[in-house]
Amino acid sequence: MRLRSILRVHPGELLDSVLESDADATLLSLTDESQPIAELRASTNETIGRIAEAGKNVLVVVNHPRTQLTRGDLDAVTDAKLDAVLLPHCTEPQDVRDTAVLLREFEQARGIEPGQIALFPIVDTARGLLCASESLAAVPRTAGLILSSEAFARDVGARFEESGPRLAYARGNVITVAAAHEGVALIDGSSLALRDMANYGFSGAILDDVRLVSVANDVFTPTATVLKHARADIEAYESRLKGDWVARRNGRVVDAARVRQALRAVQRSSDAS
Repeated sequence: MRLRSILRVHPGELLDSVLESDADATLLSLTDESQPIAELRASTNETIGRIAEAGKNVLVVVNHPRTQLTRGDLDAVTDAKLDAVLLPHCTEPQDVRDTAVLLREFEQARGIEPGQIALFPIVDTARGLLCASESLAAVPRTAGLILSSEAFARDVGARFEESGPRLAYARGNVITVAAAHEGVALIDGSSLALRDMANYGFSGAILDDVRLVSVANDVFTPTATVLKHARADIEAYESRLKGDWVARRNGRVVDAARVRQALRAVQRSSDAS
């Protein structure tokens, strides 16, 4: 699943411009308290199908389990066309487990392979950051972490910034935890500093402006050098002697984890299918 550019769909927004864009994915949300939840769920359910038919990955933000709205949210959106669920205000591993249990229930009831729909905890509080590693490891279906920069800044009492040092610890922590668990790190809230975020190590960004899609696709696509090394690692591992657990290349160990990382880099390349 390529997630270099994730275009947020706002309520009432014309969908055609989103569908015609080159965004890898679109993001719908059920957390807008200004709309009746039943209407929001119904419109989101309808929109999922249109987005999937356009060949884009579909992501949906659901309400946190403590709101007691999560079951209804997942009932409305769990579909074979849905690629991932995003969990905001994730402050402990149990938040992830509770959501995963409900998601599995609806997958099984609808003939969807359990675990097919990925789950992304959103880090938007200091507590969530400290528990990020445990949350990401809570269930197998977690695919990475999302740092919500503005929400995190508000929680810690910092002034929001695009790419300066104030949130550097949070950015580095999210990237490190995601990499350690073989997941992807995504950023929400740095639309004007996309290249800096790519240089940090993020794999993609949530965007509010369709005009930034081409920029995101460019900066979050691995460079030719990165792809060269990734493909060399894959080739070395696939050519290892029978019975060998790892390969060696240029003095480095190439194991299964490194190959999975290399495959993700190739998947993010501009010529990936």
